[in-house]
Amino acid sequence: MKNQNKMERIVNVIALLVILFSAICCVLPFLTHAELEEKTMLSAFGETVELYGKGLYARNSISCAVQAVAQDLVTLVLVIPGMIFSLVMIQKKKVLGQYILTGLFGYMLYTYMSYSFLMFYNDLFLLYVANMILSFYGLVISISILSKSPSVDAVKENLPTRGLRIFLIFSGIAIFLMWIGRIVPTLGKDIAPAGLDNCTTLVIQALDLGVIVPACFVIAYLLKIKHKLGYILGLVIVVKAVTLVTAVLAMAVFMKISGVEVENAMFIIFGIICALSFYYFVSIVRKMWRII
Repeated sequence: MKNQNKMERIVNVIALLVILFSAICCVLPFLTHAELEEKTMLSAFGETVELYGKGLYARNSISCAVQAVAQDLVTLVLVIPGMIFSLVMIQKKKVLGQYILTGLFGYMLYTYMSYSFLMFYNDLFLLYVANMILSFYGLVISISILSKSPSVDAVKENLPTRGLRIFLIFSGIAIFLMWIGRIVPTLGKDIAPAGLDNCTTLVIQALDLGVIVPACFVIAYLLKIKHKLGYILGLVIVVKAVTLVTAVLAMAVFMKISGVEVENAMFIIFGIICALSFYYFVSIVRKMWRII
């Protein structure tokens, strides 16, 4: 019990640091206005890329920068308050708060891992890396805490999973097909896939195909065989889906407003995933509120 309490205190400290660093990372881009003299560049694939040209995201393409601005807003108005709320719940001994916090660590890990490798170097680089590291260990320790909690057995006995498994399989297949459809046509042709702009590689697609898609299928299988870890990661990935897909849709809207071409499939696929993730999040939280 003493070790468990110590781990919970460590997670709380990590969460507070992530909240602080994330707030700085989200606010500072809106306060910087220095502009580049040259706002276009030639990519390694010979394409002329229009740069954002101002503030911390100046050297990123317009598409990449407006997506970052949209994600910063979602992090600021949805995720950071969510982390604060989950910490309050934990202080009130509501185990549900630990589940939500674990899911939000997953969102922060994905977000700042992508920022660390995708964004052109800027003054926030060390905070991106710090948030990535802190969120990783926050996620791992939180999963360890939940694995020792008796609440998981109560959830396992009372939470239906068939619909959630179907949602995870659908999401994994949809995301896989969407990104493969963008990548495969460029193979062997020495051309840049859509969205590469002035970046060196497809960071988001690598994270989705290498982490998110396999996670969808693995968690669905763990739920099917009623493995304890499946009930922990099931809610974690739903919380991450609610926040991250909301951010993706915000990115698409900001891109459209900025005149960047956006595939209709992106709105359709992520719109469906977003609606379903919110449905399952509300449904699961309502059931777990009664159970634990």
